[in-house]
Amino acid sequence: MILRFSGVMLRLVNYERTVQVEAGTLGAALEQLEARHPQLRSVLRDANGQVRRSHQLFLNGERVARPDLGMPLAEADQVEFLTAIAGG
Repeated sequence: MILRFSGVMLRLVNYERTVQVEAGTLGAALEQLEARHPQLRSVLRDANGQVRRSHQLFLNGERVARPDLGMPLAEADQVEFLTAIAGG
């Protein structure tokens, strides 16, 4: 599957817009991603290991309101992460 990143998250994945992994669940995909980019874990996950609410997750273009790490993923799936930016 393909994981896509943009904005501030790009610096955490060495500016790779797309990262390909082979995994059957969202949790397994994140573990592979974090093995390649360890600095990403503390930004992407909360203290309970779940995806932080400040990150919006889209699966094949559709928003996933409450990402579940056990969510099954297929080889052709695309997961995109968008991060909310605060400021003013």
